[in-house]
Amino acid sequence: MVRQGFQEVWDVARSEDEKRLTRILRDSERFFNYEIHIDRESLVALQDEAEDFVMSHGNIARLILARLACLAKDEESMRRHHYAILENSPDDPAIFRDYSESLRKMGYYSEAREMARRAHELAPADGELLRMLVKDCMVSGFFQASWHYLDLAIRANARVTAREYDFLSQSVLFLREKNIADPELERLQQIAIAVLRLEELLPMGVFRSPAVHMEFLYNQPVASGGKESKKQVFLMWGIQTSVRGDHLGILNARLYQAISRSQLGQHILSHIKIRFFHRTREGMMSSGFNY
Repeated sequence: MVRQGFQEVWDVARSEDEKRLTRILRDSERFFNYEIHIDRESLVALQDEAEDFVMSHGNIARLILARLACLAKDEESMRRHHYAILENSPDDPAIFRDYSESLRKMGYYSEAREMARRAHELAPADGELLRMLVKDCMVSGFFQASWHYLDLAIRANARVTAREYDFLSQSVLFLREKNIADPELERLQQIAIAVLRLEELLPMGVFRSPAVHMEFLYNQPVASGGKESKKQVFLMWGIQTSVRGDHLGILNARLYQAISRSQLGQHILSHIKIRFFHRTREGMMSSGFNY
């Protein structure tokens, strides 16, 4: 009877722990995917709770801690927790997927693409992983690679919207016509992120308010010598930040200075424009595409 009583108490305690861990995981997912403005106290409180489960539920607890570190802009801790998870489960595609999400959140778009690619290698028929790889290729400048993975995603019956298909097909055709290669676009994106990091900023984005917005626009015709220049189409690449007003203007000025000092060719800069923006309203923009 005593042994049975201890077992019942143990079962109840274990059940309560699992409920608590589920709540912590759910809260961390809500912060990570939906909340832009999170107070420091909430992150610290959730972190303290998650640390209680590192010994008993290592991978789940470390994933929570990695996400919280990401939100706290603690890159070292974020990487440390993900490395520990990878050591425990090196053949699980979900582990690489989770790491990719954290890297993307912190603006390491090229690394995020590589982690998504490794997840895809472990589960080549997984449509959702292919969708993630499409996104990671796009935000890192690998448009033509993204088109390849979008084709694979369609073949895998993954959910692909007509809007996304049309925008990406237009982008790839445009870049091919202008002879702009993926690594050149990647370099442009990396310059922008480097400017953010000098300001100790990160791209700001969640599901409802994307970190990256892209759309095709036209230059305004300019009158010269009695003649009006033709409209020229270009790809606008916007990265959302937390700053606004004068600070945003200064940030964009520094970005343009950094780009002008780069070795990027004029054939890129005349057709691709990149800028920082801040948007307070939620929801998708009316044109272009969001990631």
